[in-house]
Amino acid sequence: MRRERMRNDWKRAFDEIREGRILMSKLDDMPGEKEEGRLLDRWKEFLDAGAVGGANAVTNGDVTGDEDEDVQSGRDESANLDENDVTKQIMKKKSPLRFDGFQTWETQLQQWSDEVSAYLSETEVQWSELLKSKESSGYELGKFGLSSQGLKDLTKSARRDKFEQADDSGKDENVPSSKATSTLKRFRLDTTTTPIGTLPIALTALEPSLPKLPKPRPVTSSDTIVPHTDIADLTKNIWIVTTASLPWMTGTAVNPLLRAAYLTAGRKQMGGSVTLMLPWVERPADQERIYGKAERFANQKEQEEYVRDWLRDVADLKEASVDLRIRWYTAWQEVAENSLYSMGDIIGLIPEEECDICVLEEPEHLNWYRAPGENWTSKFKHVVGIVHTNYFVYAQEQPAAFIRAPGMRLLCSWMCRAHCHRLIKLSGTLGNFAPEKELVENVHGVRRTFLDIGQELRSKLTAPEAASDPVFSADAAPKVYFIGKMLWSKGLGSLMDLMKYAEESSGLKVTVDMYGGGPNKDEASEKAKSMGLDMPFHGPIDHAELGFSHKIFINPSLSEVLCTTVAEALAMGKFVVLPNHPSNDFFAQFPNCLPYSNKEEFIGNLYYALTHAPEPLTDEYSYALSWEAATERFAAAGSVSVAEAKATKEALESAEAGFDSVTFFLQQSDCPTTSDD
Repeated sequence: MRRERMRNDWKRAFDEIREGRILMSKLDDMPGEKEEGRLLDRWKEFLDAGAVGGANAVTNGDVTGDEDEDVQSGRDESANLDENDVTKQIMKKKSPLRFDGFQTWETQLQQWSDEVSAYLSETEVQWSELLKSKESSGYELGKFGLSSQGLKDLTKSARRDKFEQADDSGKDENVPSSKATSTLKRFRLDTTTTPIGTLPIALTALEPSLPKLPKPRPVTSSDTIVPHTDIADLTKNIWIVTTASLPWMTGTAVNPLLRAAYLTAGRKQMGGSVTLMLPWVERPADQERIYGKAERFANQKEQEEYVRDWLRDVADLKEASVDLRIRWYTAWQEVAENSLYSMGDIIGLIPEEECDICVLEEPEHLNWYRAPGENWTSKFKHVVGIVHTNYFVYAQEQPAAFIRAPGMRLLCSWMCRAHCHRLIKLSGTLGNFAPEKELVENVHGVRRTFLDIGQELRSKLTAPEAASDPVFSADAAPKVYFIGKMLWSKGLGSLMDLMKYAEESSGLKVTVDMYGGGPNKDEASEKAKSMGLDMPFHGPIDHAELGFSHKIFINPSLSEVLCTTVAEALAMGKFVVLPNHPSNDFFAQFPNCLPYSNKEEFIGNLYYALTHAPEPLTDEYSYALSWEAATERFAAAGSVSVAEAKATKEALESAEAGFDSVTFFLQQSDCPTTSDD
């Protein structure tokens, strides 16, 4: 009964859209229709409030005929509620449904089957190339992947002598007792190579009987911070290691570069430093595949100049372009995965005296093929990992996904747990890696260029002539676009299905300009044409160039961790229509963000955006999207409070933990003895 009522409600809304009865420009000429015309507007208010509007049942499950009586369509009720009722509904906001797209298990299995065949045929040439004998490059396995020159520069022998002297000096206080030893044997962990202080961190998720650890949280202004974890301390030396570099315009190249640039502010004057460690792609063929034929570098100095020029001219960070230190590690491309991997021991290239804080951008990626050598957590006092990519989702799209995907999730968890003291997930879409040390925080921002466009648009929207703006007014001709990599995993198929449904159910046919390049671009273009959709594919473009040409950005992707283009579109003051998905939770706070939980809500939100002007971007919302705010969030999330560290230490030293001594965040000199801390 309820489902039938909801279908009737949506049918009526779609009929209104098809007939154009609620266009704002027509309401003034139809007094009798004005109240009925407010129907979709009222529904939109309740949708924003998290109330049940249309088919949006505010539960965490699918809508079925057996749902609780509280779940109802809300269409007729919403039309009769006054402004006070709207306020009450906002106060009672609940978690909305998540959008799951159109995929079913049967279609997923068929898709996997098709992709296996396509993958094997398309990569046959690549595998043949990979299986050929490699040219000698001085990276023999016996040297742990290091060149001869790299071996000369290392100082590990001195550190090895130091540890040998410590072993000969007598009994080490960190040697576990018989009780701890029995616990270690139970988990079959090799204590000869793993510092005892790191073991309890790995055990907490493996043994249900172990005590619960405090949930990590960002530090606040009232917290006392463990000194060696304080990222905001300008005297600290910070190393940021990432897996990509400009001119490869990917998130793991751009975001770490901007993070490093903003962290340099005021640090040089206080004696600290920020060093960005980038992969040097030494093979010319790899450079051509990654950077293109136009961008080739003969040596590291040429590429460093390119990076600094981009910081100065594009990002407008002139001081940072000089103060930021840049170092390189040698990397080769894995063609089948289109990824870069280190050809040596990165840790051995970092001077001992500068090892305060390390930031691993994609810690799992950096350590999948890590050369033997010292651990990150033993060389650095504090290691923060930032997880950028949902490799589990990508593994689901590869051959043998039912084996590969769970294995990938387990491997990523191992790498993050083993090599980080603190783990920051950019959004809740990522699974659990190491619950005792991870938290969710958006530590990315957008370039000043996008915020400047948003401020300029705010001036336009608040001007007397705003109602006649040819792009952003309520009566403007539809200007809708998508920008991103042309991959099926980015939701291209879902976008086509949604636009086709909008056309068939409500007569809403709009042109969607598609910007970006990628391996599925031609295939996607052909599919759009076969479906009769108006989707011209234009190729790659700088997102900032679309600042004043389009009003509505649609991003249908469910594979993102945190979509940079969404943040950029919101910063420019555009409407953004996107799925109600954990990767978009940060953006839901912005008034121009229109999330949908099902295909009916997609149509409603799209129509709302077409018939309204965007809300002008306030200073508060603009700052929240900036890199200044992102750097503050990163410093808070990556640092550890004394209270959290003490609680963790006490939990691990409890009788239930099975250990007599633990070394965690607190060093002996850092542990306060007063209860005030």
